Amino acid sequence: MDENEFIPKDGDLVLRDDQADYFAILDEARERWKRGARLRLIDSGRASVLELERLCLSGVEIFTSDKAGRTPADLIILNAAAQKSGGLIAHFHHGPLLPDSSGAALSLGALRDAARRGVCLYLSNKTETRRTEDLVVLAEETLLGRRRLGYYHHGAPTPALEELARRGAWIHVSADPETADSSTALLRDIAAKAVAAGAGLVIHLEQWVPASTIEDFWKAGAYLLFRTPPSDYRSPYRILEEKAARRPLDPRAYYLYSEFMR
Repeated sequence: MDENEFIPKDGDLVLRDDQADYFAILDEARERWKRGARLRLIDSGRASVLELERLCLSGVEIFTSDKAGRTPADLIILNAAAQKSGGLIAHFHHGPLLPDSSGAALSLGALRDAARRGVCLYLSNKTETRRTEDLVVLAEETLLGRRRLGYYHHGAPTPALEELARRGAWIHVSADPETADSSTALLRDIAAKAVAAGAGLVIHLEQWVPASTIEDFWKAGAYLLFRTPPSDYRSPYRILEEKAARRPLDPRAYYLYSEFMR
């Protein structure tokens, strides 16, 4: 599969499935596909699997989650259709990673199977505690499906993230001014290990941290997303912002929008 298929192009459109009726969405998708662009659809569970499959064959990329009520079998069917048009199915899992014995439709085992089939998986520890061993397993299965796991880590970075980085996951963290000094060395190590594994560490800079610390992150290979007010030409941060812009982030590293720490 050509990796350039995943690079957003001029004319791409993000649309929720409740912003238009099904046939209007289908027509829009086909028109953009003719122009070499894509429609990226946020799935809330409104459309049937058959309707989504038809959209995937028309070049649509589906961004779904466990809140949309799709089963692992649904994800696999949609992913097979998306691959025919060079697209993808991205699934964000908000809930807990339950064992198969619980009877949950989206159990850990079911997500492993979906990942192995090529579904892009994203998780966060914002509302659920994540076990390192579960994340590592999902990262390994995602690699077998020729994808990369995306993980949004809230709170102070931990050494466990190094193990996830070694498995080729894209890891998102926020730089915290209060803990920047104590976590700099760890984040440098995580960034270096992620790069070596073919992925990366994405640092969301929502508050100012020392410019020297940001430079250290950059040298280690981290991707820097500045969410602070733009610096003027006299600021030491201006050079760092320009450097960050020259290191573009793979669009598969994040779920739909790069700006958010999900």
